[in-house]
Amino acid sequence: MLSNTMHYTQLISGLFLLPSILSTSACVTPNPTPSAFTDFNDNILFFPAATAVQWKTLYARSLQLPDESLLMTWENYPAEPPLVTHPIYKSVDGGATWSNFSAITDKVNGWGMRFQPFLYTLPQAFGGYAAGTILAAGVSTPFSLTGGVYIDLYVSQDNAQTWNFVSHIAFGNGPEDITSGHAAIWEPFLMMYNGQLVCYFSDQRDSAHSQKLVHVTTNDLHTWSALVNDVAYSAYNDRPGMTTVAHIESTNQYIMTYEYCGSGKCAVYYKTAANPLNFNSATGIALVGNNTNHSVPYGSPYVIWTANPGKSDGSGVIIASGGSQEPVFINSDNADPQGWKVVDVGQWSAYSRSLRIITVKGKKKLMFGNGGNMGDPSCNSVANGVIEVPY
Repeated sequence: MLSNTMHYTQLISGLFLLPSILSTSACVTPNPTPSAFTDFNDNILFFPAATAVQWKTLYARSLQLPDESLLMTWENYPAEPPLVTHPIYKSVDGGATWSNFSAITDKVNGWGMRFQPFLYTLPQAFGGYAAGTILAAGVSTPFSLTGGVYIDLYVSQDNAQTWNFVSHIAFGNGPEDITSGHAAIWEPFLMMYNGQLVCYFSDQRDSAHSQKLVHVTTNDLHTWSALVNDVAYSAYNDRPGMTTVAHIESTNQYIMTYEYCGSGKCAVYYKTAANPLNFNSATGIALVGNNTNHSVPYGSPYVIWTANPGKSDGSGVIIASGGSQEPVFINSDNADPQGWKVVDVGQWSAYSRSLRIITVKGKKKLMFGNGGNMGDPSCNSVANGVIEVPY
């Protein structure tokens, strides 16, 4: 059996994390604990154990409950056994302080919940569950990264206190690494559309592609459709990855962001479409800032949309993040390729830094979720930030 370090080195060595896309601000001195219900940046909420493996934490994801309390989860890498889980931490003071609340544990495979958790609230009754039910998708695979991999779906009917397995969304034979030809799957993203739940993910199982982006749908949370391509480049070694999708409500369009590794050198790209099940017919566009330096974000993007806080005309702003840049990139509803404004937000970058619009005492704010960034494993803690919505 390989050592811990060798297992994770095998994984990271194929994630195309070139020096050019690693953060330059991996380590920061933790700020004093912010006051409740205020704005702040770089608030470390979880320090990994000294015995944690390799990069310690990654891939933070958040959710807000109806009472304005907040949840955060991430990839966690303690020494095993016991099996790794996706922890759930909770804040009841606007993200200033957090406590260990629950965990999503592997209840069916005996492997652990290892990679890329994602939290989603059902906006409507669906699949026998009430509106407001919380779903969690994540990657389950053995510590050895061999023997198979599932993207699994879990459900909580008590605001994330307890979790139950619902279904296997997708399966690959593995190994769960990025070696071309290995049947790995990664990075689930959930969204309701037209009465279906959609799960977008990265897929290495097609022998014609080192990796492509796909989605599957379900009408009942138990049975999932055949996959549909979203991004599949003709060059075998091209590897689009890390789908996130936002609904541009003002125009009823959808925007997808992804990293384009291979020919694209992991630059952030995006597509827009009227139907989020039909991104494959849209053309990918490089996301480039319209500042003097024409800043290019590389790696692990995230995108959201929100109503423009500076206007009352129903328009909105698209907010995108990339792993290599601390600033965010902001555009108007038309996602004009020349319209990406670069805005400094004071929050250090991270591998797949997440974005979420929350309310703090009824006022909209932008919250960041940071795990580690793979740049310096000595200080890869989980942090958040809460700021005014930029526009």
